Amino acid sequence: MTELMNALVLTGYGGPEKLIYTQVSKPVPQKGEVLIKVGACSVNNTDLNTRTGWYAASESFQSILQDRTKNNIDTSTSWQQAGIQFPRIQGADIAGKVVEIGDGVEPGIINHRVIVDPWIRSGQLAEYKYIGSEINGGFAEYAVVPASNIYPINSSLSDAELATFPCAYSTAENLLTKARVSAEDTVLIMGASGGVGSAAIQLGKIRGATIIAVVGSKKENFVRELGADYVYDRDEELASNLLQHQISVGVDVVGGDYFNIIFKSLEIGGRYASSGAIAGPMVDLDLRDLIYKDLEMIGATRLESEVFQRLVRYLEKGLLKPLVAKVFPLEEINEAQKFFQGKNFSGKVVIEI
Repeated sequence: MTELMNALVLTGYGGPEKLIYTQVSKPVPQKGEVLIKVGACSVNNTDLNTRTGWYAASESFQSILQDRTKNNIDTSTSWQQAGIQFPRIQGADIAGKVVEIGDGVEPGIINHRVIVDPWIRSGQLAEYKYIGSEINGGFAEYAVVPASNIYPINSSLSDAELATFPCAYSTAENLLTKARVSAEDTVLIMGASGGVGSAAIQLGKIRGATIIAVVGSKKENFVRELGADYVYDRDEELASNLLQHQISVGVDVVGGDYFNIIFKSLEIGGRYASSGAIAGPMVDLDLRDLIYKDLEMIGATRLESEVFQRLVRYLEKGLLKPLVAKVFPLEEINEAQKFFQGKNFSGKVVIEI
């Protein structure tokens, strides 16, 4: 008889009604894979972006969506423009315990607590996959992942705390890596109180950089406590305030109208790195800023395993602070995502399984 587990299943593109809390078959690890009893898994923007079809760069998305989802598959509305197949279990930030292994996996890993690198790397960049997007993720009692993606953790941190790290902190470390941030840099972080932004503050300080944090109202103390050297409210004379700084790197997860403020604040030879656009993906770019200031624009999505390994080393040394804003049970995912979308918090929203 097939063993069942509780899971949150995304059944198609649309609103919260597309998320169904139900029972599905418990997965079985195949060769080179492990089965994890999930303890916790965080909510991320990519969960909502996938559900709503946000990644489709087309004004005609709705008409395309109606045609392509008839067969429960779409070929243009995932982050990599390679298709999402439904039903899908989302959730990239897995923390839990290995309870079963497939052939070829070292038996000593059984019963170890682990966190999971959500990037499945295979060949060229275009072939990379993401847990919770191209393969099932952690919004379930159990998840199967490649053994190469797990990292044993000996830590006093709870599963909920550990689940704050994989997606947000690896994204932030990837941004800083691709932007070549060092102790010589002054780094402007837009959206500094969110999951990626707050991680970037901590990781930037590890590199010795000077950090300028831009946040919403009433979040200034939060980022100061994380180590930000300068803090500005994004709604108060931001452009003029930034003029007093020589900013070499802009780290952006916000986009929208703030793009130009960041881009124009960069010094000659500066670098702009982005991994998100929660305020909107469409921006105005004056090519004269790019050309005559010799600026670099860097997109930072896919990351190499060394980036995640470096993150794990920081974590094991106690250099990183888990930032849990609120915890919800899996069956309350709609409430969790509503809270997440409100952005009236700092840190990460976590689902306990």
